Amino acid sequence: MSFLTPAFLLLGLLAVPIIILYMLRLRRREVTVSSTLLWQKLLRDREANAPWQKLRRNLLLILQLLILAALVLALARPFLPIPAVITGSTVVLLDGSASMQATDTAPNRFAAAQAQAADLINDLSAGSQMTLIQVGHTPAVLASASSDKTALRRALDAAQPENGAPDWPAALALAAGAAQGFQDGRIVIISDGGLPADLPPLPTAPIYLPIGRSGENLAISALATRPTATGPQLFASVSNEGTLDQEALLSLELDGALTDSRRVSVPAGGSASLTWDLPEGTAVITARLSNLRDDNLPLDNVATAVHEGGVTNRALLVTEGNLFLEQVFSVLPGIEAFKAAPGADLSPEDYDLLIFDGVPLPDPIPANDLLIINPPAGSGGDLFTVGGVFSDTVAVRLADSPLLQFVDWRDVHIRQASFVDAPWARPLVTASGGPLILTGEHNGQRLGLLTFDLRDSDLPLQIAFPILMANITGWLSPGRAFDAPTGLQPGDPVTISPAASSTAVLVEKPDGRMWTADVGEEALIFPETNQLGLYRVSLRDETGTRPAGSFAVNLFSPAESAIQPATALQIGQVAADTTPENNVGQREWWPWLVGAAILILLVEWWIQHRGPQLPKFIKE
Repeated sequence: MSFLTPAFLLLGLLAVPIIILYMLRLRRREVTVSSTLLWQKLLRDREANAPWQKLRRNLLLILQLLILAALVLALARPFLPIPAVITGSTVVLLDGSASMQATDTAPNRFAAAQAQAADLINDLSAGSQMTLIQVGHTPAVLASASSDKTALRRALDAAQPENGAPDWPAALALAAGAAQGFQDGRIVIISDGGLPADLPPLPTAPIYLPIGRSGENLAISALATRPTATGPQLFASVSNEGTLDQEALLSLELDGALTDSRRVSVPAGGSASLTWDLPEGTAVITARLSNLRDDNLPLDNVATAVHEGGVTNRALLVTEGNLFLEQVFSVLPGIEAFKAAPGADLSPEDYDLLIFDGVPLPDPIPANDLLIINPPAGSGGDLFTVGGVFSDTVAVRLADSPLLQFVDWRDVHIRQASFVDAPWARPLVTASGGPLILTGEHNGQRLGLLTFDLRDSDLPLQIAFPILMANITGWLSPGRAFDAPTGLQPGDPVTISPAASSTAVLVEKPDGRMWTADVGEEALIFPETNQLGLYRVSLRDETGTRPAGSFAVNLFSPAESAIQPATALQIGQVAADTTPENNVGQREWWPWLVGAAILILLVEWWIQHRGPQLPKFIKE
């Protein structure tokens, strides 16, 4: 046995003052007697008060010396040399990918990998140091070049596995950088394998500690919708990544209601495909695998699909012909534009936004969001009234509104405009003769008004025109606020482009927690897609909060669903070593000494206060 800090053994000299105190200790014993004639008791009392008594056997003294000995030895940090996998400066790569949540090793592979890493920390010798790196979608350094075993264990215990695929090239580059500069630096990979084949070489031969026992797993590998002539259709694929033929029950939920269940048989190493015809209006589809015989990865047993990832609005342009409007609405994102002649049957329930260009509004006025351009006299009904024409159209006031964001009105010229009186509306652009653009809400209906004919102005020739129309249209009927592909995987960021009137973006994550960000001039990036399931996006403006669509994050990773543990690794041209090296580690046992000291202290306390008799529960 050796000691890491032998200087603390000098604290054993504290036993000397303890023994001296016992030799000087007054040993008077008070006794009630019937007569003062018992002088022999007095003589004994005098003898007890005499200093430097002969040291007699005392159980409490022995226990206190044992406590001191245990604590002194613990401070000296005794250790036994043992065979170790590593020594010197070590970089440990801890696989934290989705496959490490497989349950073939209880409670899962990641916990087993943590136990392996904890053993490496325990065997770390004096003067050695360790760097802990968790391999995930973005590799993270848990502890950097530390020899503090307590800090290393704390960092290891705080690690959690992710739900996506790992970035092994970035992790190996990080490990190579951490190992450089150390002559005895080693890299240890704790993983179930599945590393890419084209990884760059490492500066030193790595050590591979494999995790996992079984590769049996059934997975939902695809779930997507597609339009057909008869309506939307759902496609699902189930793959068997194991070596045994499997059967399972695949259940389908549409908007939270169980709709269908089918028995699916999948051969080993094969896949099975299924399709469903979906009813119109279906938004969220959830597929679940159940009644599984041998499945070790629950993450890929559930998948979610969104029939429409965002909101695509249908807009109807009612006009006698306006090339400027037709062109701008054909390129606006999130808008599917249609055109109709005045007097045609509109079927307003089929559209989200109606645009009336220089034509009377129908009677009754539709309850849709409306954009009204150059309204003729007498066409406003109860919404507004159209008065005379004015020609002093030079803008004198622009409202401080997001709808005018990036709109440069300085070079816009208008020949004439109509005076429109709408008590519910707020002027955006005002000239000396009256308002040129108004917006507002009336009985929950959003409306925008341009009081002039676009062909009586040079606005359509200005860069401000498409910007203005995009801002107003986005406020009237927000289009697709984000672009999330069907195969969105954990860790993939989502770009959110809210309407100009939006002040904040809210994303409800699958666990119910809310992510909120204020809207600025730049598009927002939502990075927190680590959870599997459905994400709901909402936009907030001065009138309230409205939903802007949903998107789903699924595993859909063949590499992560194929959980068969690898027995060997090849990195570059070098095969990773899977056998422990003939290194010598140090197994410290000071925690046992501290535990023994506490136990002896409890015994000493009991004897001091209760005497040497045993506790009642021991006697029983």
